[in-house]
Amino acid sequence: MRVGTDAENPPFTYQEGSEFKGIDIEICKRIADKLNMQLQITKFQFDELFSALALNKIDIAASAITITPKRKQTMDFTIPYFETDLAVVAKSNSPVKVEKIEDLGKYIVGCQSNTTSHQYLTENLMEKDLLPKNKLKLYPTVIETLGELLNGKIDLMVFDEWVAKDFSQQQEIKIVYTIQTNEQYGLAMQAGKEINTRINKALKELKDSGELENIIREYID
Repeated sequence: MRVGTDAENPPFTYQEGSEFKGIDIEICKRIADKLNMQLQITKFQFDELFSALALNKIDIAASAITITPKRKQTMDFTIPYFETDLAVVAKSNSPVKVEKIEDLGKYIVGCQSNTTSHQYLTENLMEKDLLPKNKLKLYPTVIETLGELLNGKIDLMVFDEWVAKDFSQQQEIKIVYTIQTNEQYGLAMQAGKEINTRINKALKELKDSGELENIIREYID
């Protein structure tokens, strides 16, 4: 079972040395065990994962991927295994205040491109003229976006809430606002493949047995 991940979204997927870890990785390991398949994990940038699926380089993309109607047009998804919102993050010593979503228009905001953060900021702020186009900075990875925030190149960063919480324990950042989006994560799969039914069945078994909840609790207090 070939899995692609960006390994930059802790606690869902990350690397310690050469070892891949996280909720998504553990889920894939358990699914592979249930299907009696060997697990092969390959690292990609996040925006390369979907083309890797389309080009048959991987069977599953596992990187805290939100199920969206647009994505479902070109790929299949498992049942959801986690729900999250978006977080607006600033440096720990920043005086920035965000009391409502429109306040983001006062600042330079960064996010990873081709993500639901990018989509949300575009549809709910930029297209409504609440965030000037020159104030939205896009980056290829979460790590690069975070680096720009810490270096003072951007004022705020928007990304998934639980990933933000994990990074806030390791970096000098703080969550200043939460955007309620109720996003659901799923494992992304090649469209129409026979193996998808078996992958989904295995994940449902993990969910129904309580094993999935135990995996999540192992990584999230």
